[in-house]
Amino acid sequence: MAVATLHTFKTETGRLADHIAASMEGLEHLHRLGMQAALLNCTYGSDIGSMTTVINYANNADHAASTQRILADEGWQEFWMRAAAGGSANPIEAAVMQDVDASYQPPEDRPFGVILATQWRAHPGRLMDFMGHVMESVPHIERMGGAVRVMQSLLGTHPMTTLVSTTFADMDAYGAYADATAGDAAWQEFWAGVMSDPTADLVRSGVYMNMSG
Repeated sequence: MAVATLHTFKTETGRLADHIAASMEGLEHLHRLGMQAALLNCTYGSDIGSMTTVINYANNADHAASTQRILADEGWQEFWMRAAAGGSANPIEAAVMQDVDASYQPPEDRPFGVILATQWRAHPGRLMDFMGHVMESVPHIERMGGAVRVMQSLLGTHPMTTLVSTTFADMDAYGAYADATAGDAAWQEFWAGVMSDPTADLVRSGVYMNMSG
């Protein structure tokens, strides 16, 4: 079962260039250590003014072993102490996510230029109804051009919530998808049905650009 961690930092006023430089340096260390990591910048949404490093792991055992490898690395430790002292950003979230589909592993050809993310907290007693709606939405999203990953937050700012991440190759692909959702009759019918009896509250939404290249 794949696992992903989100490490989000809020940029201090006037320190964006420093924050980007530190984040990119940290990403280089993670890649050097064999991590599948990417840096996301929130372009629109509830995380505006922050950047998130996402790290993918094959499973929980890989997550644990990789964390120990990072913490034991002298290069990482030197970077981390220097970046913390620089004060260009402050940590606001460290979340652990686990895929709902136990067989899912992020494919190497998965588009990852732009991410549309929504995170939901199911109403009491309505989790199964909500997950049914999420699973029903996936074929619609894929039909209109998005690549979907559904994860549960185990730890973080919104524990026991569900994150629906839809990825696109670039902003053009995201724009085409957004236009499609606005005019697609099947999607509109599905969404109207879901909203007629809401089973969850939205706790996060945003569009994020992959700065990792």
